[in-house]
Amino acid sequence: MAKRKGGGFGTTLILALVLVLVSVTLGVGIARFDFMARMPVVGPWIFEDQPAKTTTSPVVVEGIQDLDQLATVRWRESVVITRQSGGSQFEQFFTGEKVLLVAAGDVEAGVDLSKIGRDDVRVNGDEVTIRLPDPEILSASLDEDKTRIYDRDFGLLNFHPDDDLVEEARGKAEEKVEAAARDNGVLDQAENNAEDSIRAFVKSLGFREVRFPG
Repeated sequence: MAKRKGGGFGTTLILALVLVLVSVTLGVGIARFDFMARMPVVGPWIFEDQPAKTTTSPVVVEGIQDLDQLATVRWRESVVITRQSGGSQFEQFFTGEKVLLVAAGDVEAGVDLSKIGRDDVRVNGDEVTIRLPDPEILSASLDEDKTRIYDRDFGLLNFHPDDDLVEEARGKAEEKVEAAARDNGVLDQAENNAEDSIRAFVKSLGFREVRFPG
């Protein structure tokens, strides 16, 4: 009876040791599996967790539209304008008026990037082709601090200044300022600025080449 009792105790001890070893082994395996599950995948998929490069035209278009006023160029010009009322020399001498206006004005030119649509942007791999709207004059205005009537002559019988003549001179000054800006290539500058701004933005999205067809 004692021998059978001793054999039973030994068997129980061995089973206990086996259960401990199995539990430790399982614990290590589970811990290792959990650790491996948290590690990034190595191999061809090493950058699987990295954000994908934007390759859709709508997203590129929206970003370009947000640039908008970054494409503008300002040009400043000073002009001298003379306007005169009265037809013949007789009328000018007696009832006419002459205005000499010295004016300084600013012209803003740019490319309206809000006009770019999805059909104007083509994405091909890491290359983007963009068709820009034509550059245009956005505004032309006189600088009131630098614009003044330099001289104003009246005919002998003219006792009522013609304010419309002054406004006519101001309008002519704005036209002349805008014409000077155009002659000095302000539209080309605006187009170049637009291309530079868009190129920098699109490349920041991860694209390698940006083309602007003529």
